Amino acid sequence: MHDEGRTPVFAVGGGDTAVLFTGGHDVRFGMARALYGTFPVFRDRFDAVSRVMDVRLPLPLAAVVFAPEGGIDARLLRRGAFGRAALFAYQVALYRMWQDWGVEVGAVAGEGTGALAAAHAAGTLPLEEAARCAVAGRRVRPAAGARAERALCAAGFRLLLVCGPGRFGTGQVGQLPGLLAELGELQLCGPRIDFEGLWRATRP
Repeated sequence: MHDEGRTPVFAVGGGDTAVLFTGGHDVRFGMARALYGTFPVFRDRFDAVSRVMDVRLPLPLAAVVFAPEGGIDARLLRRGAFGRAALFAYQVALYRMWQDWGVEVGAVAGEGTGALAAAHAAGTLPLEEAARCAVAGRRVRPAAGARAERALCAAGFRLLLVCGPGRFGTGQVGQLPGLLAELGELQLCGPRIDFEGLWRATRP
């Protein structure tokens, strides 16, 4: 683990790509629903994390994340525990999907709830412990997003992905071009990743 200031950077492999896990609760859950309904790997990983979260929440996480927008259950996402749990599940599922597509990640770092997701992705924090900390609002270490990004750059990574919400969140289930384009928006810098090519390479 490399430490730049107070931001932990976890080495996870030999790839030249670094992943920054964001904090906050600003997940575009329309995109989460679209990814869930389109990509089986995302769905499987999201469900696996949700099962661990559900024993710590008064309602199943999926019932809140996939509730009709504007409804009573959907409003729970504005509350700390549900918002953090949903962001953590979303980030882990997205990261595992990228890995399944062949993205070779060399290091991860995070901020807020994203620091928990980064530590779990790096294998230093078991899922059950990460879930408990996310629901309770505990962080690995306080870190601003800019500081985490600087730490990854200082570690020598120039190809950066943001494991967090897209800027638009307008993708629909099954609309591959739009969803893959939105995933491309999560790249901060470096040679453009061909997400469509990676996805097609995983098809039978």
